[in-house]
Amino acid sequence: MAPLIPRLSTAETPHGANELMNHRFQCRCGTLSGHLSQPQRALRGVCYCKDCRAYAHHLGVETWTHDALGGAEFVAAQAQNVSFTSGIECLACLSLTDNGLLRWYANCCNTPICNTVRNWKVPYVGLIGACLKTDPFAFERSFPRVQMRVNTSSAMQAPPPMRLSTVVSLAGFMPRVMLSSINGAYRQTPFFDQGGGAPLVPVKVLSDTDRARAYGAT
Repeated sequence: MAPLIPRLSTAETPHGANELMNHRFQCRCGTLSGHLSQPQRALRGVCYCKDCRAYAHHLGVETWTHDALGGAEFVAAQAQNVSFTSGIECLACLSLTDNGLLRWYANCCNTPICNTVRNWKVPYVGLIGACLKTDPFAFERSFPRVQMRVNTSSAMQAPPPMRLSTVVSLAGFMPRVMLSSINGAYRQTPFFDQGGGAPLVPVKVLSDTDRARAYGAT
């Protein structure tokens, strides 16, 4: 069944005046939405890991999130630049293992939204590319090129090499994440409690049976 994605502008002001400052994202049914500010400071990449494929299979959205090589587009950003504007009550969190990444999704339609690490002091957010493409043309304007490919050894076929670009891109991005960890900017997050840094919603960890089934489908 084709995903239910209303065609919406990423602009937060008329005529796209603020388009370069805010890029809209939303779930497939449109209930949960938000925006990424300063998209020009984010990185566009593709991840080929089996974990991401298993997660997508568990939610039943692998044909929407992954390409023929088993890669899922993502945009690497910082939590302080992510805001939710509607449907926050539908935000849910899943982890493949007890210590794995926190994978945030909209439980209204099982749309993957982003991944974070468990330590809120590391404010990395990997926004899933599919939820950022409510307007494909605006997506290409905000994130005009793929800058890195990661976990390529798990791809179904070898993707185009981007080793140098990946290293250079991460070398520019990671210091900003580390700085946020030091200066306290990590506290500006829509995913964790401001008091103790606990996830704002309960984290569901897959059972052994569900995890085996998800990985078996990859």
